[in-house]
Amino acid sequence: MVDIAFLLLIFYMVTTIFSLPQAMEINLPPEDQPVPIAESNLFTLRVDSEGKMYWNMGVEKPEPMPADSLRPILLRKNQEKPKLVTLIKISKDAKYYKMIDIVDDIQLVEKQMKEKNPNFSYRFSFAPYTDEDEGLITGKLQPKGGK
Repeated sequence: MVDIAFLLLIFYMVTTIFSLPQAMEINLPPEDQPVPIAESNLFTLRVDSEGKMYWNMGVEKPEPMPADSLRPILLRKNQEKPKLVTLIKISKDAKYYKMIDIVDDIQLVEKQMKEKNPNFSYRFSFAPYTDEDEGLITGKLQPKGGK
């Protein structure tokens, strides 16, 4: 009887499909090679501690953005500037799902862009959210370009 129980246990263990952990694949460039980026090709996306999003191109003043308009803006900006790089700055007090939603939208935009251009690759990076970013959002600081 014990033999049958162990045989059944082994059978179920072998035939059961184990769920694999889901991971997000992110390729990082080598640390010793800085990548120069023209400010005109830099799209900065900031998420404050309350989860509100702000965006700007280059050195413009950050503008508030509803969460549901992120994907259309990313798609339009990538169509306008094929060498666009998105810089994502998220407050340490923001909810983690905000970052996941942003990366999901980026991947969807990349998929749409690849339908038109199979060689397209979406370039984005994460940077620390600083007091300067908070000042730009609240209006206490002006962008370095003066716009």
